[in-house]
Amino acid sequence: MTKRASAKSTGQSDYLRDDEVAAWQGLLHVSGRVLRELDAALRDAHEITVGEFDVLITLFNAPRMRSRMTELAERVSLSAAGLSHMVTRLEREKLVAREVDADDRRGFHAVLTRRGLERLSAARPIHNAVIRRVFLDRITAKDRRELGRIWTRVMRSEDRADQRDGRG
Repeated sequence: MTKRASAKSTGQSDYLRDDEVAAWQGLLHVSGRVLRELDAALRDAHEITVGEFDVLITLFNAPRMRSRMTELAERVSLSAAGLSHMVTRLEREKLVAREVDADDRRGFHAVLTRRGLERLSAARPIHNAVIRRVFLDRITAKDRRELGRIWTRVMRSEDRADQRDGRG
């Protein structure tokens, strides 16, 4: 009996099926490569990390180019402490400002500054070129649409689970 068969026979799911391994490892490999290449290109050309770019673009897309720190941390997948350190670095370069929340004086907003908008605008072409070169140009338009549908479905099911479990 193989390890895979014994895991199934005991009711354990210790092993992923071949299709699951291919999907998971593909996601990890491609996202890791894209992020590494993005980070290197953004650092070289614009002296920002891919994480800092993510904060800037997220603020750009937020209403009035501002976001509560807690919401921003969630959107860019950082801990509150991790985001706070990053915003401090971005503040030193005057790319982001931190302002007290007028509605809740205990909280803060991160706000994209004019200098931050300029850096983001300058970095965006390189960001998009790397994404296209390393990922998007290697798949068809049909593949991109299908991936979009898949990611939307996965994110919606996460949102429903979070709401059901009281996390969202």
